[in-house]
Amino acid sequence: MSKKLRFLCLSIVLVSSLVSWANAQPKPTHEMKTLKIGVISPQSGPIAFYGMSILRSVSLTAKNINEKGTLGKGPGVLVGGQRYKLEVVSYDDMGDPAKSIAGMRKLVEMYKVPVILGPIGTPHTWACQVINVQLGVVFLGMSASDLSRKKGNPFYIQDRTPGEYYGDPMAQACINKGYRKACVLSDVSEAYTSWGKRFKEKFENLGGEVLGFESADTKTTTDFHSIMTNFKAKNPEIIFVSTYEEPSALAARHALDVGYQGRFLFNTEWGPKGENMVGLENLDGSLVHMTVWYYVKYPSEDKRGYLTAFIKQYRDTYKEDPATPAAHTQTATYMFVRAMEIAGTATDVYAIRAACPKALQEDKLPLVYHQTDVLKNGLMYGMRDVLTEIRGGQYKFVQEIIVPRELLE
Repeated sequence: MSKKLRFLCLSIVLVSSLVSWANAQPKPTHEMKTLKIGVISPQSGPIAFYGMSILRSVSLTAKNINEKGTLGKGPGVLVGGQRYKLEVVSYDDMGDPAKSIAGMRKLVEMYKVPVILGPIGTPHTWACQVINVQLGVVFLGMSASDLSRKKGNPFYIQDRTPGEYYGDPMAQACINKGYRKACVLSDVSEAYTSWGKRFKEKFENLGGEVLGFESADTKTTTDFHSIMTNFKAKNPEIIFVSTYEEPSALAARHALDVGYQGRFLFNTEWGPKGENMVGLENLDGSLVHMTVWYYVKYPSEDKRGYLTAFIKQYRDTYKEDPATPAAHTQTATYMFVRAMEIAGTATDVYAIRAACPKALQEDKLPLVYHQTDVLKNGLMYGMRDVLTEIRGGQYKFVQEIIVPRELLE
C-alpha cells in the first residue's frame, strides 16, 4: 500500500472516530421547557375585580417575558443554561382564607410551583404563612398589615408598605388643609382598621377631632346608608374611607345620598372604577392618596414609561382598567423570575428568595415601580406615593406621602 493510500485510510478512520465520539456526547438542548408559577386570588365573589386584575397582570407579564426575556434577551427565562417558557397556573380562593390554604397546597403539590403571587388580604396571607415553609414555596402576600412581615417567615414577601404608616402624613395633610373634624370608615381587616386608628391618633394629636369611627366587612356589606347617616349627624368636614375600591365608592355614594356635603379622604385603593361609580364632579375638594393612577392620569410623571405602557397593554388586552394591585404583581413577577435566573435554579426556594433583592437592585428590569427594593424583613419598599386633591374633575398634586425607610426596617 502506498504512503498516500495509507494516509487516506488513516484520515478516514480518524474522521469516523471523531464523528462517533461527537455523536456520543450530550447535545446542548435548545428546546424550551415549561416553568410554572402560581397565582392565588379571588376570581369570583365580591372582590373578583381585584383577583382578576392580579391574574391578568401576572399572565401579561409572563407573556412579555416569554417573548422578550426579563432583560430583553429572551425568549423566555434562562436558568442554569436552560431556557424556560413561563406558564401561569391559578386558583380561585373566592376571598376565603381557608380556600387560600387549599389553593397553595394544590398549586405546590400538583404543579410544583416555586413561587406564588397572592393571596389578597391579611387573613389570607396569615393563613398561608402557616404552611408555605413546610410546602417549600415563596409567596407574595398582599397584606397592608404591619404584623404580616413580623412573623419571621423566611419565604414571605409583603407587597406594600403597611397602611398604618400612611396614617400620620395623611392626618397631617388634612390638618394642613384646614380640616379639624373627621369621621373614619374602615374595613374590618386588621390592616385597614390599624390604618384608620393611626390616622385618628395622629389627627387628634394635631388638634383635630374624630367624631365617629366605624368598621364594616366591606366584602359583604352593600349598604352604607345607616353608617353615613350617623356620620352626617355629627357634621364632619371630612370622612376617611379606608377600604377596597368598590366599597369606598359605594360608601361615598351613600354618603351623598343621605345629604352629606363635606369632603372625603380615600386611600391608595381608589381608581377608575371608583371614579365611574361616584363621578369626580361629586367629589370636588376630596383628597386621594394615589400611586398607580396618578401616573396614568399624568403620563409625563412616569419617567421611564413602563407603567403607562403596562396599563395600555392591559387595556388593549382586557378592554378595562386594572385594579391597583395589578401594578404590584407586575413588579413582583419580574422580581421572582429574575431571581431564579440570578440564583441559577427554579427549584431551590432558599436561593430564589435570597436573590429577590438582587433582582431589584440591578435596576435592569422593566418595572412599573423601578425604585423598589426588598428590605431584610421581606417588605417591598420604594413606590412613590402622592396625595392629590380633586378639583374641577382633575387630580391636583398636593404633596408626596413619604414613609421613611428606616421606620420600616
